[in-house]
Amino acid sequence: MQGKFVLCLILALLLGSCTVMTGNVSHWPASLTAVVVIVALKLWNDRVKLLAWPMEFLLAAGVTMIVINLARLYMMPVVY
Repeated sequence: MQGKFVLCLILALLLGSCTVMTGNVSHWPASLTAVVVIVALKLWNDRVKLLAWPMEFLLAAGVTMIVINLARLYMMPVVY
């Protein structure tokens, strides 16, 4: 139960910071993809125990969120 609460807290923190950083650009298509990847990473990490919970996982989740959002921004047409 505690792990699920911490995962929800991590996701809320990451999604809130993405909302603040993007300004007038919708981040939800990339953020939804990142959330699915992060939840899959959490399920995989519970079995393999590769990353320490919660600090190393928080770093990996943050990097995942940033990389997926930057990839989406890279693929978007330039807005002048």
